[in-house]
Amino acid sequence: MIRKIYFIILLGFMLIWACDNPLEGFALRFKEPIDKAKLDIRIYNTNGALPAGLTVRFGGADSSLVVTNLNTKKFKLSAEGVMIVAVNPEVIPSAENPIRFSVIVEAPGFTKVVRSLVYTSQANKSLSIPLFSESTAPTGVSASEWKGLNFKANQTFSSSIVGRTTNNQITLLAETVVKDAWQNIITGTWSLVAHYFDQRARGYLPAGGVATNAVDSQGRTVEPFDLPNLAGFVYLEMANELGQTAKTLSKSLYYSMDLSNITQNPQTGKALAVGDIIPIISYDTDTGQWKLFQTYKVEKNTSTGALFVRFEVNTLGYWIAGWPRTICSKGPTFVFKSQLKNVDLVYYCQLIDAQTQKVFREYYLNINDGARFTVTYIPMEVQQVQLKVTALNNYTGGDKTQILGTSATVGLCEDKMLNIDLSKFSTPPAISASFNVVCPAGKTVDLAALPALFRIQISAVGANTWKDLVTLTRTSTSASTYRLLKNVRYDFRASTDGGVTWPYKENSKLIDQSTISYKIEDKSFCK
Repeated sequence: MIRKIYFIILLGFMLIWACDNPLEGFALRFKEPIDKAKLDIRIYNTNGALPAGLTVRFGGADSSLVVTNLNTKKFKLSAEGVMIVAVNPEVIPSAENPIRFSVIVEAPGFTKVVRSLVYTSQANKSLSIPLFSESTAPTGVSASEWKGLNFKANQTFSSSIVGRTTNNQITLLAETVVKDAWQNIITGTWSLVAHYFDQRARGYLPAGGVATNAVDSQGRTVEPFDLPNLAGFVYLEMANELGQTAKTLSKSLYYSMDLSNITQNPQTGKALAVGDIIPIISYDTDTGQWKLFQTYKVEKNTSTGALFVRFEVNTLGYWIAGWPRTICSKGPTFVFKSQLKNVDLVYYCQLIDAQTQKVFREYYLNINDGARFTVTYIPMEVQQVQLKVTALNNYTGGDKTQILGTSATVGLCEDKMLNIDLSKFSTPPAISASFNVVCPAGKTVDLAALPALFRIQISAVGANTWKDLVTLTRTSTSASTYRLLKNVRYDFRASTDGGVTWPYKENSKLIDQSTISYKIEDKSFCK
């Protein structure tokens, strides 16, 4: 249902700042955003701005049920790479009535991306999609795509490696049966994408390269691990013309992967060499499960002298060559004792090697009174640690050299609770933001008629680096925030569609009071 709202605004902003002269008569028409079974899509170029000609479409069995979060079919990607869609609100996904569809992203010169999703409830999901250029991928990355494939005969494809004379190779076997994640047989004409990463691109490892849900080749649970000795990895994705994605293959494909000869073999203590035995580890992007697949012998290309490993792939996803290292699944828990309550800031903290006083890990943490932080899934590279809390926060800045508090020394893998006393640190000043609906005499506010939310963001003036400030809703029309400094200017913008569009802006607004108030005058919001 479309409602008409009359706002009194300042300089084109949808809300009115107290003590300023408003402009009257501005009208906004909107649809209420869908807030269930949503999909928040974020697309970014791994090496620059979003490319020209970028398209997003939907495929799969239930793609006809995908709508925008305003319940239209007018799909549009924002300039920042954001698109929010949802399952048609007339359909309620369930285990008995799953809704399956794919997000298909294409751009000239970039490898195609197809991501399959299934909704079995009205829970919301998010999807972050990196784009890789076939010609200008990030350092350590090589991206390749082959189209129009079938399984009528054996086929071998070579993919060049940026900066090297060697190639990786993929061999598909004839008469392979392809199944999706739900073990349905799928057919068609296929596209195959391979993203190869050498040891310089370890930042693209799934889940940060930390295996918290791992099994061995027999499916037995193993201890969590990370991958400090990485020789290379590949992401393989295959989809047909309908946007259906392949999951398993009845006949394994073969992948020959170039290996870094500077990688240290922890078993020999030397650089990787011909004849070394290297583990191959898979990562399932649907379940988040790691699997110690098999070990293979390192070989040498007689023409180029390059080291490589050839292994079987029976499931599409990530395949990694490297040695796992056992890590602590759980260490100490730090409990903060402070004056802060409901402060919407996080503070820069350092986990210190107690022996050397060198920084071991860095975090931004919530230090409100009673908040807790547990060290988890961390390599056993030091014995004893301390946690230091600094005065630097993620919005208003501060001094990272000013130490607010330091914990007692504790073992890195010791499951122990420690308090950190921050009571001498004063609560920063708050700014109150609110909106008020003004009704004629004898009328009261009709909450059900109000927009579901006003999402407001800020940026340093002219920087276009936006951060969330507050979200005001029909049932919570005021909020306190500590994310603004008085006597500082900010750019503001606001959205009523969940953050797809930001049509309401005000630049270089000076925060010279402790209260920001917004007034809405419209009798349609009254009853």
